[in-house]
Amino acid sequence: MPAQSPSIQSFFHPDLSPIEPEAASSPPTIIGDGFTAAEVEATIHPSSLPKWQPRGQYDKADIASLAPGSCCLTLVGRVVNCYHLKFPNLKPHAAKGCLKLTVKDDTGVVEVKLWYDKMDYQVRLGQLVSIWTVHISNMDRGAIAGQASTLMISIFPENDKSSYFLVQEQSDDGKLCKIPLGYSEQRQLPGLMTLKAFVEGGSEVYHAKILVCIKSIGGRKAFTTKKGYQAEKVDIGVFDNTFQATLRLWDCLVASARHWKPSNTVLLLQNPGLRDEGKPIITVESKTCVEVDPFTADALWLRGYGQRLTKREHVNPGFPEDLFDVKAALTGEEKLLYTLRNIDE
Repeated sequence: MPAQSPSIQSFFHPDLSPIEPEAASSPPTIIGDGFTAAEVEATIHPSSLPKWQPRGQYDKADIASLAPGSCCLTLVGRVVNCYHLKFPNLKPHAAKGCLKLTVKDDTGVVEVKLWYDKMDYQVRLGQLVSIWTVHISNMDRGAIAGQASTLMISIFPENDKSSYFLVQEQSDDGKLCKIPLGYSEQRQLPGLMTLKAFVEGGSEVYHAKILVCIKSIGGRKAFTTKKGYQAEKVDIGVFDNTFQATLRLWDCLVASARHWKPSNTVLLLQNPGLRDEGKPIITVESKTCVEVDPFTADALWLRGYGQRLTKREHVNPGFPEDLFDVKAALTGEEKLLYTLRNIDE
C-alpha cells in the first residue's frame, strides 16, 4: 500500500491560547476649536455693537427741535414703546428684522426704526438710549394716526457706519428724561384720570393718561399663534387708590417686567388700550407711551400709597408705653381693680 502524503495541516501548529474579546472601541475624541458655546453665540448674535467713533461732528439735539431732512445729530431719550418685526431674508448682510421704538425725552417723542442683521438688541421699557443719525424723516400719512409721533429716524448701524445706537446701562442715574410732557408742579398733568374712570369710559378720551403702581407680576407664557409664529405674554396686576386691573405685555415688552418691583414701580401710560375679558385688560398699542417711574408728585404719592399697603401689622404689638403711666399704676396710693369684663369693653 503506497505511503500517504502528509496533509498541509500537519505543518502548522494550532494556537490554543484563549481568544480575548476585543475591547469596545472608545468614541473618537472630537477636537474643538477652542471656543466655548457662549463665545460662539456672542459672535453670531452680539448684544452690543463694536466701539464706534463718529467720523464727523454730531450736534446734540432735543427731540422737540428735530426737523425732516439731512443732519448730523445725536439725541438721548428713554424707550416708551417697542415692537419687533422679523424678516426671513437670506441675503448676506441684509436686515433680518427691525425694532420699532418710541423714544421720548423731556421735550418730545420720536419713532425709531432700528434695523439689524446679527445684533441681538436687549431693549426694554424705560431704558436710556443714545442715537446718532444723519437723517430725519416724516412718518407716512397713513401711519401718523396710529403713532405717538410724526417724525421718524431709521438707522442700520451694522451696515451704515454714520449711524449708531447705544443703550446707556452704566451711565444711567435714573434722572434723565423722566419728566412727562406737559407736566407742571402748579397743575395736574393734562388728561390724567384715575384707573376707575379709565375703565368706566375714560379710555375713549383723546390722550387719556393713567398712573398705576405694580401689584403683581405673573409668569411668562409662550404659545404659537394661528399663523404659526412663536409669541409670549405676561399679565401684570396694577392698581391705584380707586381700582385694580391687569396690564398685558407681549413679545419684546415682556422682558421689561423683570426689572419692575411690586408696590414700588409706577407706570404712566398714555393712550393705552382697553379690553374686556370678564375683567379689564389694559394693553399697549402702537400709539401708547409707557413711562417708568416718572418724576411727578402724583407718582411719588402713589408709590408711598403702595408701600403703605404692604406693611403688615404685628401679631403681638408692643405695649403702648406712651399711653399709660405704668410707674404711677404700680407705686401709686390708689390702685384700681378692673375685671376682665371691664378690660374687654
